[in-house]
Amino acid sequence: MLSKNIFSNPGALRRVVFMLLAVATPATAQQWTLESSVRQAVSASPELKKSVAEIGARQADIKLSHLWPDPEIGFQVDNKMGKDDGAGGYDLTDITITQSIPLSRIKYQEEAAEASLKAARYQRTYQSLQVQNRVAKVFHQLQFASAKLLLAEQSLTFAETLNGKSKKNTDGVVVRYLTPLEQMRLNIIREEARQATANAEGKYREALSEFVKLLGIEMSSVSSVAKLQPVVDIPDIKQLIALQNNHAQLSSQQQKVQAANHNIDVARSSQMMDPSIGLSWQRDTLSIGRSDIYAIMFNVQIPISDRKNTAESKATYKASQQKIELQLLRRELRINLSRSYAHLKHVIEQAVEYQEKVLKPSRKMLELTNKGFASGELNVLSLVDANNTHFESRLTYLDLLYQARVELADVNLYAGQLIVDVPGDTQSASLNAGVK
Repeated sequence: MLSKNIFSNPGALRRVVFMLLAVATPATAQQWTLESSVRQAVSASPELKKSVAEIGARQADIKLSHLWPDPEIGFQVDNKMGKDDGAGGYDLTDITITQSIPLSRIKYQEEAAEASLKAARYQRTYQSLQVQNRVAKVFHQLQFASAKLLLAEQSLTFAETLNGKSKKNTDGVVVRYLTPLEQMRLNIIREEARQATANAEGKYREALSEFVKLLGIEMSSVSSVAKLQPVVDIPDIKQLIALQNNHAQLSSQQQKVQAANHNIDVARSSQMMDPSIGLSWQRDTLSIGRSDIYAIMFNVQIPISDRKNTAESKATYKASQQKIELQLLRRELRINLSRSYAHLKHVIEQAVEYQEKVLKPSRKMLELTNKGFASGELNVLSLVDANNTHFESRLTYLDLLYQARVELADVNLYAGQLIVDVPGDTQSASLNAGVK
C-alpha cells in the first residue's frame, strides 16, 4: 500500500528520489544559490576559456610587434676567378649580410598590439557578464519551476483531502453528503490537480537538466535551490548609467578604436619597404692576384606608385567603422538599460500591488471559506472555488517575482554589473551589494 501511494503521487516520489540522492551523495548534494551557481558556471565556462586563449594570443602579438626583421645572409659560388687566372674550378666569391631597419613602424605596431590586448581583456569581462546573465536566467527559471511544482503538489494534496472529507471521518461516520454531480466535480478537480502536478514535474525536470548542463555538474549534486524572493530594492538609474559608462563592452570597443588609429600610423610607415643596411665581402681576381673586396650597402625603396596613400586611406576607413560601431553600441546599451529598468520597476510595483490587493485578500477569503465549510454554512464547491482562486493568485505572484528577477539580470548585463567577481575581470560586483 505504501509503494502504491508513493508512485501515485509525483510529489511524494520526487521527495523520495531527493532523499535517496542525499543519502547516496551527502558530500556533493547541496542547495544552490545564485552566487554559487554563477561561480560554478564561470569555472566551467568554455566561453571564458576561449577568452583567456584570445588574451594569450594578443600577448604573443605584443612580443612579435617589437621584434626586428631577421637579418639575411646570401652566398655566391661561381667559376669566375678560375677562368680569370686559369686555375679553373668553383670558388666562394660573395657573402652579403643585410639587416632591415623598421624605424618608427615598431612603435606603432606595439601601440596597436597593446590596445588589442586591452580590448581582449575587456572582452573577457563582457563574456563573463554574458555567462553570468545566462546563468541567472536559468537559475531563476529553475526557482520558478520548483515553486510551481510545490504549489501544484499542495493543490493535489488539497484535492485528495476534499475527496477524503466527502466520504468518512476517522470514526467511519459520513461527515457530509455530496450529490453525484458534486462528487463528479471533485473527481475532475483531483484529476486536474494530478495532471497539473505531472506537468509541473516535467517542467521542473527540464529546467533542472538545463541548469546542470550549464554548470557542468551532475544532477545528483542538486538537492534544492534557494527560494524565489521578491526584488525589494534596485540601484538608482543615475548610478546605473554612470556604471554603464565603464561597461566592459564599451571599453573593449574603445580599445579597438585606439588599435585602429594606431594601425593608420602602421599603414603610413610600412607601405614602403623598410630601409636596409648590408655588409658585403667579395673575392675577385685583380692584377695582383686574388684579393678580398669589402663593401657597405644602404637600400631605400623609391615610392613611384600611390600605394602608401591607398593603404593609409584603407586603414582610416576601418578606424571610422570602429568609431561608428562604438557610437551604435553606446546607443543600444543605453536603450536596453532604460527599457529593462522601466520594466523592472513596473514589475516590482505590480508585484507589491498584487500582493496587497489580490494575494492577501484571496488568503483571507480561503480562511473564511474554511471556517464556513467547517460550520456547515458553505458547501464543498465553495471551498474548492476559494482554494483555486488562492492558488491561481499565488501562481500569478510567483510569475511576477520571476519576471522581476529575469529583468534584474538584464539590468545588470546592460549596466555592466557583474553578479560575482571573476579573477582577471576588469570590473567588480560592488554595486550588487545594494541589490536584494
